[in-house]
Amino acid sequence: MQHFSWHFRSHIPDLTSHIRLEFVEVKSSTIDELMKPFESIEEELRQRDPGWWDRVVEAVPELAYLAGTPQPERFHAEGDVAEHTKLAIEACAPDCDPDLLWAALLHDVGKPLVTKDEDDTITAHGHHAVGAEIAEKILGRLQMVPERSERIVWVIRHHTFHLSWNLTTPEQASPRHKRFVADPRFPLLLELLRVDSVASVDHPRGMEAYELYSRLRQSVLASLESRV
Repeated sequence: MQHFSWHFRSHIPDLTSHIRLEFVEVKSSTIDELMKPFESIEEELRQRDPGWWDRVVEAVPELAYLAGTPQPERFHAEGDVAEHTKLAIEACAPDCDPDLLWAALLHDVGKPLVTKDEDDTITAHGHHAVGAEIAEKILGRLQMVPERSERIVWVIRHHTFHLSWNLTTPEQASPRHKRFVADPRFPLLLELLRVDSVASVDHPRGMEAYELYSRLRQSVLASLESRV
């Protein structure tokens, strides 16, 4: 009896180790299967392990066209749209709003369709509107949460707002400007402006737009609070 008991116990470690290994493998496989497509890509964007960009492009084929799409060197010394997009994502903090990762990834996805090089001048007029439409389709395909998708697409659609407003001081803002800045989605748009500016290497205006509209946002919120 003692010999049987010893023999049985001596095999327990190997048996439990084998069972535990199989359980971990099955559990990991099950988790991967339960993840929605956008979740695995979002993890790539946050972790940025070696080869992350290639894996993201493989999952979102529309991004392949960013490589080779030129940008004016005066505003984008970093190179083409793909290089700019990667820098924008890398400017996002690891613990940032996950919607910022997607906005940074897709904010210029419309450029390949509208970029023109005429008379040595590169333009991408309307890329914000075209990009918003493409982004909406991509996010739908990846099963993004509808509320998040709407927020991300709104930010992409408006990410060139500062170019059309062309304000130089907060005092120049009209009531319409102030209503827009008070929108609860504006902080995400402001963060996209920040990472977009960081990724625009050697841009002559640097972070001026981000700093200006940050001050305007603070001013608008202070005004609203004073009325309460």
